[in-house]
Amino acid sequence: MENVNNQLVDISFMRVETETATATATATENTADTETAESVATVASFANTMVITYDNEMTETLVIGKETYDKMYKEWLVEQPPFISDVYKQMMNNIILSSIHNNPKCIAELNGFFRVENKEEVMSFITYMRGRDLTQEKLKWNKPFGDLYNKGVVENTGA
Repeated sequence: MENVNNQLVDISFMRVETETATATATATENTADTETAESVATVASFANTMVITYDNEMTETLVIGKETYDKMYKEWLVEQPPFISDVYKQMMNNIILSSIHNNPKCIAELNGFFRVENKEEVMSFITYMRGRDLTQEKLKWNKPFGDLYNKGVVENTGA
């Protein structure tokens, strides 16, 4: 989403190991004194990521999850919400509901969409969203008020 002026050429999906360090304190009795020992435990977790490759050979790595959906919402849908004729209207609605309402069903649907098995559709979606401009499309749907309500009206000539 960062290389907005560059053409998307490939997407790969990876499972990346992330480490989280947590500190815990334990107390032990030692005669009259109390000793405190602190240990650090490292918890490994995995995150599914997509790596987008652009035509300028730059790459962008996005973690598939709520943080990325929030970013998509802010960049693509705040200024131009889903429109009547949008191709990916359901995906856009899922992004909005996952971002605003933290809707677990929408997050699960998005997580299911952004998968290696759906690579071509993901590339099409991202390409569509990055190039989406509704200016001309809105003109087709927004007709002047007079055109909407004066059709078929016969003018009274007084005869």
